[in-house]
Amino acid sequence: MGGIARSVHDAYERSEKVLGRSWFVWAFALVVYAGIAYVLLNKIRLPSPVHLIVYVMAAAILVFTTMKVEWGLLGLVLMIPFARPGFTIGELKVFHVSGFNVAVVGVWLVYIIRYFADRELAEKGPLLRRATVDVAAVIFLFLAGLSSAANLNFNPAASDQARILMRYKELILYLAWFYLVYTLLRKPADVRRFALLFGVSGILVAIVGLSARVTGAIEAAGVITEAEVEGGVAGGRTGGVGESGWFGLGHPNLFAAFLLMTMPFWFYAANHFRRFVQRAAGIFAILLGAVAILYTYARSAWGGVAISMSTLAVRDPRELRRMILFLILFAFVAQIMSVGLIGSGVVEVIQARFEQLGRSAFSMRPQIYASALEVIRERPLVGVGMAMFSRHSSTPVLHAHNVFLSYATELGLPAAAAFVMLVGAIFAMTVRNLRTSHIPGYGFLAQGTFVALFAVLTLSMFDHIFFDRNVGHAFFALLAIIASYDRMVRERLLPGMEAAEDEPQSALWTD
Repeated sequence: MGGIARSVHDAYERSEKVLGRSWFVWAFALVVYAGIAYVLLNKIRLPSPVHLIVYVMAAAILVFTTMKVEWGLLGLVLMIPFARPGFTIGELKVFHVSGFNVAVVGVWLVYIIRYFADRELAEKGPLLRRATVDVAAVIFLFLAGLSSAANLNFNPAASDQARILMRYKELILYLAWFYLVYTLLRKPADVRRFALLFGVSGILVAIVGLSARVTGAIEAAGVITEAEVEGGVAGGRTGGVGESGWFGLGHPNLFAAFLLMTMPFWFYAANHFRRFVQRAAGIFAILLGAVAILYTYARSAWGGVAISMSTLAVRDPRELRRMILFLILFAFVAQIMSVGLIGSGVVEVIQARFEQLGRSAFSMRPQIYASALEVIRERPLVGVGMAMFSRHSSTPVLHAHNVFLSYATELGLPAAAAFVMLVGAIFAMTVRNLRTSHIPGYGFLAQGTFVALFAVLTLSMFDHIFFDRNVGHAFFALLAIIASYDRMVRERLLPGMEAAEDEPQSALWTD
């Protein structure tokens, strides 16, 4: 009992010291917390379980931030999947502010105040850390702002103008989120912890989304027509379970994109973990995510995973063996689940998606891309405005079904080129970082980020993943992990780098 009493007393003294040094930070956090409480309680019809989760998480993040900013950053990662609940500004009910938006702004404000008030925090690094992609990021945001301003007159409807401004607000917050993460991940251990928690957010999405997905498919089971199979309605791809079956992400391709960015961390982390329980957790997580991706019927996601993971596997026999063993286990689990879903349309839709590839029936992509090129020719410099593709396209779709074409049509070719520069520079980092794949405890970051970015960029060639803002925040979190890890490699901060550089190249892919 004496030890417990001393621990409680020490904790009290430490908290009193922190509170005494930064009392105004605590007061500011309480004001922000009260503001969030007021908005949520007045703008959102409570008690919705998801809204309550967002409310509690946002409050916890701001409280943790007053004690240790890095804790608030980690809390934000777990909040990404729950970002959709929020409120709208104005009578049009179009300009949306999510709980994640509020939390990011709150953490930034608390961090800035603490930086100037807390000498210990200021000594850890600059207020805003410079990155090698600064030029591309600034140019992209500037050109996107010019495009948005120019397209307010081109789209005179008040609701359209509100949507354009809302989308530009999201771009600002994407980069604010990127630089917040990049600045606060100061040590290799910070990057590792952040990446694993990022993976946990994917596990949450996989568990909840897959369970709702399977349950909805079973409930929708019945007489399945050939048209329903071809259109994906059978098995719940575009109907049946609705948005709830995809964890609120609205579409299976976006659900797949989130999983593509998070699951690879666990697959490669399991190879670096030393404890059996940790390895088992990693294998379970990636197995769960792989089955969830299978049931999205997203062919581009399947292809992205297969190509990116095979690229790593062929470079090292040990990785290849591990891949084969995993595929055997995955095939067994998928087969067992498919047997249980016979008659629900899940198996039939998966088969149809492969058969469509054989017939070159890749949905409406060729017509959509042709329409996108027409839109680009009409307004090549500033585009037609974010979220305005459907207003000016000859096809009745919401976006160009390709991230780069979408930005080219909505923001113009110059802004799209700046975005390509930004992503291209980050992808080059993932390739360079692969030389550290052998480092115990950290090498999985090199492998996981390579597969995650490669796979999601493959899917991005066939869908506009930023159409859902949750996925957009996840994407920029992934970019921040890659850029932070690259900085650790360049500054030679990873433990064991010096000894490993003397090893032959063939040893770089071992534990």
